[in-house]
Amino acid sequence: MGKGIAYKCAGCGFQQEYLTGIGFTAPQEAAQERENILAGNYGPKAQAALQGHSEAIVDVEHALYQCGACGKLESRLAVKLTGPVVVPILQHCDCGATMHRIRAGEEMLCPDCGRPFGEADVVGVTLWD
Repeated sequence: MGKGIAYKCAGCGFQQEYLTGIGFTAPQEAAQERENILAGNYGPKAQAALQGHSEAIVDVEHALYQCGACGKLESRLAVKLTGPVVVPILQHCDCGATMHRIRAGEEMLCPDCGRPFGEADVVGVTLWD
């Protein structure tokens, strides 16, 4: 099951909902990401690892990512390749920089003004699947 969290920045008024977690479509999303890895969309290291170890498992979940360069904050599909070879699957921002996955308890910043989001900025929570 997934969770949607809506944030509203007390500093500038920016408001957005972000989805995290796993839903019923995860098996289909994982199959699509397997194809993306094999097609080279995540780089030659990930492609070679999956070609060399077809038994490797591709897991996916929706997660929050933030760009340290431009501040963009968005929910993206986190892809994990589990097998004998560990290859990081990175997410890249539209600006070209590598995005950082926001884990529980880590600070994230308003993408408009850069103010840190806190518990008081959460204006809604929904569950989805």
